Amino acid sequence: MFVQTPSVNDGITNKIKVPIGYILYTVFLPVIGLFLERYAYSFTVAVVLWVLVVVLMCVSCALDKRMLADRDINTAALGKTYLLPPLYIYKRQSLVGGESMLCVASITLIAGALLTNGLVKGLRLSAENVSDMIPNTSVTQLDNFSGRSQYSIGECVKAYSSKEVDWHTEKKSYGYEITATGEHGSKEFKIIFKLEHDGFTFHSFLITGVEQDGKTLDADGRKDFYKEVFINYGKKDDSSSSADNSKKEN
Repeated sequence: MFVQTPSVNDGITNKIKVPIGYILYTVFLPVIGLFLERYAYSFTVAVVLWVLVVVLMCVSCALDKRMLADRDINTAALGKTYLLPPLYIYKRQSLVGGESMLCVASITLIAGALLTNGLVKGLRLSAENVSDMIPNTSVTQLDNFSGRSQYSIGECVKAYSSKEVDWHTEKKSYGYEITATGEHGSKEFKIIFKLEHDGFTFHSFLITGVEQDGKTLDADGRKDFYKEVFINYGKKDDSSSSADNSKKEN
């Protein structure tokens, strides 16, 4: 006579066929948030977006719990874990015998969103980062520059200066003020840039002033200065290249 032992698959470890639509939505909401963030135009909009993402993740888990209860599944063990989506997904999957990889995917995507969203990038932005970034920025990115150029701001200013250019960045209420100091024809010059950043995104980038030999240039003086530094530099370089090519052909 043999006695059949209970199966280890009986009870809550049995696989229960239930929809996972709410859970998949919860898992991929951080990715959706990163996509929608590209259309956020200010710090406030970005904060509202990410608060909404977190709220929707919790709501989606709460709706999933109610769906389970409607299917006569005892959800007492889940408690209020829907307020912590990854924990809820882990307990929920254990309850219905589902794949635990959904919990791993949720944690991975949440971590990715935390590290790469614009708000966190804004917190990591510093005066030192900006000092390194501005010289490598294209001249065409300047809001008060009209024309075409394939050169960076650093290239143009360096070519104009007879000594090494000093880049200094200071944090301001609107973002950052960047000053490039160099020397041309034994006269010191300063170019003052204004970079507006609200903690999430850049709003404007322009030159707000130019000083030569300690004197602030007026509008006409700045116009000539911009032409000499940013426009003629490219023309000179192109002319040199054309001359070199002509010599080679001859």
